[in-house]
Parts: sequence; structure tokens; C-alpha cells
Amino acid sequence: MAKRGSHKGSSETGSTLQKGFNPLPWTAVALLILAGAVIAGVYWNRTATIKEIRFSGNYFVETEQLKDRVEIPLGVRPDSIDFMVVINKIERISYVKWASIEMEPGGRLIVKITERQPIALLADGKNKTYVDAEGIRLALKPGKAVNVPIVYGFGVDTKSDTLASEEFMNVLDFLVSVKKNPVCDATISEVTWTDEKGIVALSHAGEVNLIFGYGEYPTRLKNWEAFYGEVVRTKGLDRMQWVDLRFRNQIVTREI
Repeated sequence: MAKRGSHKGSSETGSTLQKGFNPLPWTAVALLILAGAVIAGVYWNRTATIKEIRFSGNYFVETEQLKDRVEIPLGVRPDSIDFMVVINKIERISYVKWASIEMEPGGRLIVKITERQPIALLADGKNKTYVDAEGIRLALKPGKAVNVPIVYGFGVDTKSDTLASEEFMNVLDFLVSVKKNPVCDATISEVTWTDEKGIVALSHAGEVNLIFGYGEYPTRLKNWEAFYGEVVRTKGLDRMQWVDLRFRNQIVTREI
């Protein structure tokens, strides 16, 4: 009868190898590499100079405007600059939401910009300005128009940069919800606030009044999305005067 093989001998050999392994030399090498990197980093920080300044992430903000705020001369050492002061200056530009600074090997300093994005165009007669999701007014930039809904019913020339009234907060909530829904974002062109009906929007096609009322905007926009897909695409908006989406279980329309 054949005997079954045994793994006892191989296990003992593996155990003997593990017992004979000494990790101390490898640990010493790793520590030497780490110490060398630290020393090299300290040396680089003490001897490196800023040879080039680049900007990234800016579209609305001109590079020249950023250069004016940075005011860092070439040839200086990075540790001689208070970068928080520089960042604070940059973030005072209305279109700048956040700024950060990184120093790359070779002396290249990178200023990274995160800009505020217009969510609507406020229109008050001939006066117009963009506004972002936080209610910050943003000046129009020549050649850099943005396709966003037009909002009526609020003054453009206000002393504060932030529009913080309760009515405008409702409009912002509505606009943010519109931005999250591709169908609504593509089919709503104008927005007005009225004390009687709350949010009243205007459709792109047919210029039909869409009454959204007060609150529950994501749900009511979903209802408009469904109505647009099921009714508007088949019947059109030519004969409709308004669509009332304020009711939970029904959509009321008025036709001409």
C-alpha cells in the first residue's frame, strides 16, 4: 500500500528560515533612506528659490488680476513668503471661492484656483449680474457668457454682495434643484418670485408659465420632468397657458 506523503519536513524548513531571518539590516536601510529624504527636503527648503509662478483653474478671473494679488518676486526663497496672506488676497476676488499654493521641485510655484460658478443671471431693467449658489453676486465678463436661467424680481444694485432675503433663499433652493435635474435645467429659462404664487418659471419651448409655489422643489421638478416627457413631447406646449405643479397628486393645466 502506498503511503501518504507528509508536509512535516517542509513546514519545519520554512520555520527554520523564518527564525533565521534578521530584519534589523533592512530596518536600518529604511531609516537611512528616510533620514536622507528629510535632510534633502530641509536643504531644498533652505536653498530653493521661486523661479516660475503658474496659475490653474481660473476661467472668469484673468491671470493678470491674479498676478497683481500674488505679488511674489522671482528669486526669493519659499520660506520667506507668508502664503496665507497671499491666499487671503486672492480669495477676496469675487469669483474665487478657494485658492491654494503648491511648490514643485525646480522652483515652480503653482497657484490653484477654484472659482464660483454662476447659477443664474439677475436682471433688473438694464442692470444685470450673475449670482452663485450662495447668493454671491458675480460681475458679467465680456466673452464669457454662461447659459443659466434669468431671475427677475430682485434688485441688482444692493450694498451687500450676498442676497440673503428669505424670498431669495427660496429662489436659490429652486435653482440648485434645477441644476441637479438635466431635463429641468434644459427646459426652464426664466424664474420670478411672487408673494402670491412663490416660484413661477418660464419654459424654454412655448414660453409657458410653470407654477412651483413654495418649497418641495425637487419633488415638483420631478413632476415637471415626468409631465414634459409624457405630455409635452407628444402634445406640445402651443395650446397651454400655464402648468401648476403645486399639488401633490395632480398637475393642473390651463389651455387656450
